[in-house]
Amino acid sequence: MILIVTEENRSLHERELTAMHRQRKAVFVDRLQWPLAAPGGLEIDAYDRPDSIYLLSEEPRTGMILGSARLLPTVQRHLMSDLFADLCEVSVPRGPTIWEASRFCVNPSLTMRQDRHDQLWQIIAGILEVGLLFGLDQVTFVAARALLPLTLDAGWDVRVLGRSRPDGDDEITAVAAEITPDGLKTVRDRHGIPGPVTRFRMMPDRAVA
Repeated sequence: MILIVTEENRSLHERELTAMHRQRKAVFVDRLQWPLAAPGGLEIDAYDRPDSIYLLSEEPRTGMILGSARLLPTVQRHLMSDLFADLCEVSVPRGPTIWEASRFCVNPSLTMRQDRHDQLWQIIAGILEVGLLFGLDQVTFVAARALLPLTLDAGWDVRVLGRSRPDGDDEITAVAAEITPDGLKTVRDRHGIPGPVTRFRMMPDRAVA
């Protein structure tokens, strides 16, 4: 199950968001040694804003967060426009129907490759579902060397935006994926996802005076 967390319902998900930021710190700061701030053991950056939308993969029985990703509107500042514009051969795709996905993170306790890949397929299906819900045309993201072939073969309509370039010991590539019903169906069929994965928890109704 993928929880959709927006500014509207964020107060319902403080526990889950804290777990997400803690996992991001364990993966990006502790394991990958990215030079990121982690106040209080939580990885939080300038793009964790009120307009950020989070996709949180939750194990329904235990409430454990298994994976996560962040979506940002490209009409505002985002990672590709600020830090990775050189990866795009022409220009950074931007517009009201284009969002950026970033900070894909799998719970570090999931050590089996298949479990980690399953989280990626779930998140991609969640991105497509959210994109269709919000009327998006594209989602952009920057993929590391290990992630790139997985995202290119996930089942959605995806294209590389420019040449890859070195990034420390890794290599990164800018990518754009189309948001279409056919793409969602293919992702579900290819990865054995039987139906919708996303859920949105509403705020309780408030009494009207």
